[in-house]
Amino acid sequence: MLDFGFRIGGEGWGSRGDPDRRQPNPKSKIENLESKIVPPPRIQSRPVSARRLLLFTKPAREGRVKTRLIGDLTPAQAAALHTAFLDDLLDRLRKGEREGGFELRLAWALDAEEAVPAGPLSGVRQEGSDLGERLYRTLSGAAAEAEAGAVMALGSDHPTLELELVHRAFERVEAGADVVLGPAEDGGYYLIALDPRAVAPRLFEGIAWSTDQVLAATLDRCRELGLSVELLPEASDVDTPEDLRRLAARMAAEGDLGCPRTHALLASLGYLQSEIQNPKSKIEGVVA
Repeated sequence: MLDFGFRIGGEGWGSRGDPDRRQPNPKSKIENLESKIVPPPRIQSRPVSARRLLLFTKPAREGRVKTRLIGDLTPAQAAALHTAFLDDLLDRLRKGEREGGFELRLAWALDAEEAVPAGPLSGVRQEGSDLGERLYRTLSGAAAEAEAGAVMALGSDHPTLELELVHRAFERVEAGADVVLGPAEDGGYYLIALDPRAVAPRLFEGIAWSTDQVLAATLDRCRELGLSVELLPEASDVDTPEDLRRLAARMAAEGDLGCPRTHALLASLGYLQSEIQNPKSKIEGVVA
């Protein structure tokens, strides 16, 4: 889901259940959710203005990122993976920014004493007591700017996320949708894009974040507020050992998937060797 720092605060925007028991939502579940969707108007497209993309993330502190992978990975290895995910995704998003698709900003989940990073990783601080408040305050701040167009919050747990999906979400808002959501397999969402006028506190209040009900509850809230919604294709984030093995299997078969740092790290950890059945025994000491 949105690691908006969408658990943006936990570890993604969906379920934190036992990874061995968590199953991807069947297609029928997404289809059932479509009954909750208010279709967008098609009478008049909204003008294209300055799109704002907020990438929600957090510093790579050992023991505080990718925590559900710790056990299969050491805390240091999990932090290295978090950094690889973020850097690979940033490369793709900065390409989109250079092409004029949107303005990219990082939204950092920081401790009170921590400063917002400087240089190429500069951005804004997430403010709020829970994920919903942080989402609202960050998105509303961007939406309030002069000439602001569609605004988006995106989690950093999707290193292979296709840039085309980001563009599509912005385009659907500009074509009339109030809200565009990218459903995650665990019942949350990896992306939310909104018309600036649709950014309201109620949209994010009372949601049971980090559960498999995040998407369904958000669709209910959109219907309550009379907001039109469109859904992007479902995607999976990488939070659990099973998720990581699935990503590694794809990379072993298809190459780096546009994520060279992630690919190199997984190769160094032994995850891309098809004969390995239990990577945990092979990775001790690889990332100290």
